[in-house]
Amino acid sequence: MISDQIEFFFLIMQQHGYPVTMGRNPKDTALNVVIENFSEMTSRTLIDYCERTGKRVAVIMTEHLDLVGDELFIHGDRLWNNNDYMHPATQVSRIKNLMDCVPYFRAVFVLGDLPELIGSGSMFPGLTVRTLPFPELLSLDLTNQEPMHEVVFSGALTAFRDQTLRAIAERFVLAQTSKFLPRKGRDRLNESARVVLNIPQRPNWRWLSLMRIIAALRCGRATVSIGTQDQSCIAECCIQLHEAGWEDELRRVVNNWPHAYQDCLTRYESMRQSFLAKHLFPHDLIEYWSLLERLDT
Repeated sequence: MISDQIEFFFLIMQQHGYPVTMGRNPKDTALNVVIENFSEMTSRTLIDYCERTGKRVAVIMTEHLDLVGDELFIHGDRLWNNNDYMHPATQVSRIKNLMDCVPYFRAVFVLGDLPELIGSGSMFPGLTVRTLPFPELLSLDLTNQEPMHEVVFSGALTAFRDQTLRAIAERFVLAQTSKFLPRKGRDRLNESARVVLNIPQRPNWRWLSLMRIIAALRCGRATVSIGTQDQSCIAECCIQLHEAGWEDELRRVVNNWPHAYQDCLTRYESMRQSFLAKHLFPHDLIEYWSLLERLDT
């Protein structure tokens, strides 16, 4: 259910010369990387493997988890906040299972510049948090494409998303699903519309969905975000609409969608190169980790 993060990881590793495979179990002859979203079963599997082999893994963090003072925040709110996106019990379970695995981590990876992981030094003592820079994306030829829908949204429904989608459906031809789709299915859905929508989970949600925007660009589509004012790096290649009258601006983007895609891709490439100059790919960490694990990279 996190195929976009896997795609990002595969692209950036392969573009820097590292072969990558994916499996359901750790591999003794490889450096093992896992994605945060541990259950009791998967955390136990990881712990048992590391204790048996003496190996350590790197973890890709996906959730906005911050430690401010002595308070833990998830998705910008204090822990145990009641909301219709992630139940408080699920929040606590995910954090508990994550922390159980911390002694078995070699490093913490962040894809691009999100999540910020404020207070990561206290949350993950002794671990380094390293950035995997944005991957290069190919430019696509949109000639002769005639999408059947004007806009598309995929993602779990919340009250705010449902309200926003209802307003959009009154003026635009909308394709929408709240079901999980594999990558190819998600790509086909994105390609069926002129523009991909990003709608935050609730009105005060501060961040864009980095993976949604990159997935759209990979399909030759720009992303328009409704009701956000994010200032992270990915904001440079996403069209954010948060003021009254955003419907008219969305109409202009939909009517000129090939230009919107090319403009967002150009800005993405400029951002990618600037980000890479400041956040080098962590070859040093991988080489050191390989020595510790006695692997030949």
